[in-house]
Amino acid sequence: MDAALWVAVIALAAVFIPSGFVHAVRGKKRAVELGQEWANDFTDQQVRLIGAAEIVGSLAVLVFPMIGFIPWIVPVAALGLLVIGFGAAFVHIRRGDALANITVPALLGVIALIVFVGRIGEFKLGG
Repeated sequence: MDAALWVAVIALAAVFIPSGFVHAVRGKKRAVELGQEWANDFTDQQVRLIGAAEIVGSLAVLVFPMIGFIPWIVPVAALGLLVIGFGAAFVHIRRGDALANITVPALLGVIALIVFVGRIGEFKLGG
């Protein structure tokens, strides 16, 4: 089970870190230049915040289990990535975008859900 969770975490990081870099560092203008028309529905600050959340969430689910530090942060970060993935799918549905633009973020949301469920059981609340 742990190997499957690591594969899922690596998949999330492989997608969200580069995407987050474009959104957080380069902003709305670059996202639109790359064909990400959804960015037109948001301000530059919102696009940068989404990017920062993608990077921080990805690094948290990847690095924190390796160092064994603050174990509760991993499922919280996975939950955040789930919200980003399903939120992106919802934005694409609302915009009437192509099915591929909907399924990829929805799949990332499902992968984040798997990581959340898998990692939430690794510690016990209150004891």
